[in-house]
Amino acid sequence: MKMKPSPFEAQPPSFAKIAIMGLCLLLELVMGIMLMSVYAESIGLMSQSYLSELPIIGSVFMAIDPDATTNDLISLLLAVFSLATPIFLWSAILKQKILDDPQDWLSYPGNRVVAILAGLVVALVIALECVALYTLISRETAPMNSVFVQQSQTSGLMTFLSENKGMGIAVSIVIVMINFVLAFLTVRTVHSFKSQEV
Repeated sequence: MKMKPSPFEAQPPSFAKIAIMGLCLLLELVMGIMLMSVYAESIGLMSQSYLSELPIIGSVFMAIDPDATTNDLISLLLAVFSLATPIFLWSAILKQKILDDPQDWLSYPGNRVVAILAGLVVALVIALECVALYTLISRETAPMNSVFVQQSQTSGLMTFLSENKGMGIAVSIVIVMINFVLAFLTVRTVHSFKSQEV
C-alpha cells in the first residue's frame, strides 16, 4: 500500500517556475488583448448598439461600462474562444497522456470521434483568427468611399502586407501558430507546477 505524502513534505515551487508561469500568463493576457482588438477592428458591425440599451440586463452593463457596445461583447467572446480552445485541448491531451501513445488512444472508436470533433474546433479557431487578421490587413486595399470601411492612418507594415497577399496570409497563420504554442507552454508550465506541489 502506497503511503500518501505528508503535506508538510511538499517542496515549495522554485522562483524560476513561478516566474515562467507568470510570464506565460502575461503573454496569454497580451495575446487575448491583441485578439480582442483584431476582432473589434475587423468585425465592427454593431459598434453603435450599446449594451446599456438592452431591455432586461441593460442596467447591469450600464453599471459596468455605459459605453460598451455589442461589438465589444462579440469581440470579447471571440477572443476568449480563441484563447480557451487551445488551452483546453492541450490540457486534455496532457491530462490523458495522449502524446505518450497516440495510436493506442485513437484505437478506441469513441476517442476517434472526440479527435474529429476537436479537429473541427481547431480548424474553426484557425479560420476565425486567420480571417480576422487577414481582414484587418486587406482593409488597406479597400476603397476609401466604402460604407463599411473606416480608413485610418496605418503603419508601413500593414501597407506592405496588404500589397503582398501571400505574406499577409503567412503572417496570419504564424500568429495563429504562436497562439497554439503559447497555449501549450502555459498548460505545460501549469501541469509541471501542479505536479511539483503533489
